[in-house]
Amino acid sequence: MEVTNKKSLSEMAYDKIKEMILHLEIKPGERIPEERITEIVKCSRTPVREALRKLNEEGLVVSYPGRYSEVAKYSKEDIKKIGELRLAQDLLACQLAIRHGSNSELSVLKKISEKCRISAEKGNIFERIYYDSMFHLEITKIGKNQLLLENQTKLYMRIHLIQISKYTNIEDSITQISKHKDIIDALYSRDDKKARSLVCHHLKDFYDIDEEIINMYLD
Repeated sequence: MEVTNKKSLSEMAYDKIKEMILHLEIKPGERIPEERITEIVKCSRTPVREALRKLNEEGLVVSYPGRYSEVAKYSKEDIKKIGELRLAQDLLACQLAIRHGSNSELSVLKKISEKCRISAEKGNIFERIYYDSMFHLEITKIGKNQLLLENQTKLYMRIHLIQISKYTNIEDSITQISKHKDIIDALYSRDDKKARSLVCHHLKDFYDIDEEIINMYLD
């Protein structure tokens, strides 16, 4: 019974810290306020440290054992590398969705994209990024590769943090979201070449991915 309660408190601490990070209540490079978390969750330091260990493994937190933990702060090179990995995974996800997805399954993407657009127009950046991640992860679900989905889900937490940190303005956000429709159309048409081109150009500028890498997928 004691172990169960301990795990539950750890999960609560994990959820709270992650929420604070992804809503910029604690910004990249800032220390995690462990004492404040213990007060919010009403727990000891142990569950909080267990939560931080997990967040460290997922790349949202950098821990300095015996000292403190802080929100991960990605360099330009870090962002580029994450973008390169995202590109490879997103392209594979689209190929699998084209191969295994039904039109009925693909129709779900339209609903998610619409929610994403509405959030962007309202200027709700947190909601917009949430639905944007959901859109791309739904493509992976449609492709029916559970291992890819598990890996992408972890990667998208880092992506969420990068997006929220690099957010510019509503207009740019809406422009990015408008590309969802073209991706959906390419998937419906089973047009792998078009889907690859759209995904490559969708991600290239944001992550500053080298032209040579983009061309590698387009050749």
